[in-house]
Amino acid sequence: MPDFEQIMRNEAHPEITASFFILYKDEETFLNGWISLAPSLEEFISVLREEIEYSWDLEDVDMADYIIFYIDLEDNNNLKEIKDNEYYQWVRQAPEIFIVVLHKTIKYRIIENIPPVFEWFMGEL
Repeated sequence: MPDFEQIMRNEAHPEITASFFILYKDEETFLNGWISLAPSLEEFISVLREEIEYSWDLEDVDMADYIIFYIDLEDNNNLKEIKDNEYYQWVRQAPEIFIVVLHKTIKYRIIENIPPVFEWFMGEL
């Protein structure tokens, strides 16, 4: 009889990680590193919230104040907003994943126009 538990463990998907950069509204305060991509967008947003609260010593961060983007390496390194779980799942399949989280007061959507993001991204490539 096959060992179904062992088969399921072998089928478990490996951890998916991404390089990430979070920029606060002052465009000087930032957080970057590597992060594990949770199975759903909702869970990932929760992880981001915890990371911001811990790193910046804040309480009750409203994630509605931030927009999550993926840097599309095939489209001139443009920022593509991750609005729903379907697109998030597509991003999780990319061979290299770069996530940028910007405070919503930052209006630029081209990384060259956001110096801290541009410098980080060029250092990551």
